[in-house]
Amino acid sequence: MPTRRSLLAAGGGLVLTGALTGAARDPLDDLLAGAGDPGAAVPGLAGAAFRDASRPGATTVARGLADVATGRSMTADSPARIASISKLVTALGFMTLVEAGKVGLDDDVSDILGWSLRHPRFPKATITPRRLMSHTSGLRNGPSYPVAFGRPLSAALTPGGAQWGDGAWFGPAGEAPGDWFAYADVNFAVVAQLIERLSGQRFDRFMTARVLEPLGVQAGFNWSGVAQAVRDRRAVLYRKAPSDDGPWDAAGPWVAQLDQTLPPAPELAVRVAPEAAGRALDSYQPGENGFVFGPQGGLRASVVDLAAIGRLLARRGAPILRPETFAAMTTPTWRFDPARPNGEGYGGLIRAYGLGVQTLTGTAGSDDPFDGCEGWIGHAGDAYGLTSGLWVHPTKGRGMAYLLTGQAAPLARNKGRSKLTRQEEALAGRLARA
Repeated sequence: MPTRRSLLAAGGGLVLTGALTGAARDPLDDLLAGAGDPGAAVPGLAGAAFRDASRPGATTVARGLADVATGRSMTADSPARIASISKLVTALGFMTLVEAGKVGLDDDVSDILGWSLRHPRFPKATITPRRLMSHTSGLRNGPSYPVAFGRPLSAALTPGGAQWGDGAWFGPAGEAPGDWFAYADVNFAVVAQLIERLSGQRFDRFMTARVLEPLGVQAGFNWSGVAQAVRDRRAVLYRKAPSDDGPWDAAGPWVAQLDQTLPPAPELAVRVAPEAAGRALDSYQPGENGFVFGPQGGLRASVVDLAAIGRLLARRGAPILRPETFAAMTTPTWRFDPARPNGEGYGGLIRAYGLGVQTLTGTAGSDDPFDGCEGWIGHAGDAYGLTSGLWVHPTKGRGMAYLLTGQAAPLARNKGRSKLTRQEEALAGRLARA
């Protein structure tokens, strides 16, 4: 007999064919409660897995609360700010412009931006889209991160700019562009700005038209284009602390971090500079500030939405990208070299990285979150208490997506066998067997 969820989905898009089931006491319920450790509890979780990219349908799970204050339940359709998986989606959008011949991966981005972007310690090194999307550009998140709406991105990335910060947006000498991997959100702010300059469209609208709508997902960057009915089922993000800096109280209440309330449509959840207060987003000029719409982490999407994106990855880019374009995006541009320093690898989590895409190598104690993970591609995310993952094995046509909407203790306390959290590993392992 079809479930209520499968009936709701049957009208189009991703059709869910079942739900994870288990014993009377599901182990995921123990995960939700922390299994006797208050610091390991999570307020809500959701996951989706598929085994055949050529067929519709996914196995889904959801537990806990999407909104602790109201008692609203978490569902597989609850959108959340998915953090750095947004970079992968942004890269998909950019690659449509590469495929259309609008830009080359090794072009000098200064020619597109209209201002010179150069590393002050390596002024002869060209910064290219390939280097930006692979985090090998030499850029770092500076002291005024993120550059707020109302201020131009160029003010942070050009000498003498109001937010230049004495060049703090760039790495030190010895970390030359093209060689050193330094994970930094600002790379994708520049990519978003390139998209706007090349297309003449706002980043959020471009991404909806080129990626999200063709996949039939109800997602949007900083809630752009997301219907109010979808916003109403959003997942709030939590910590048991006022912020990531603490103080933490694992036995205390969940403290909302993001999306507990939303401005009325069509206003978006953007960080606004004081001098821009009252300025309507409709006045925003494309190409002014790529941070505005959150290309680095601001996509709001559910695990159902992420599964649809995962199916595209499992189909090697179809129907948005040709196989050769997809290969250029997903083939690692950078690999960690244990014989010589060539990047931090995000604290050891990242061992191989393409253009907005991580490849799991299965290295013990590093990027091995579930059994048989070697060769899976995708991206992890963590911000505002949320941890998330989208992982796909194109050869096997399999994939999974998950999100956990809060942390009761600092991430360092909850690390598992890999550099991801033990909660993520438990959910990813369950989805890998689904």
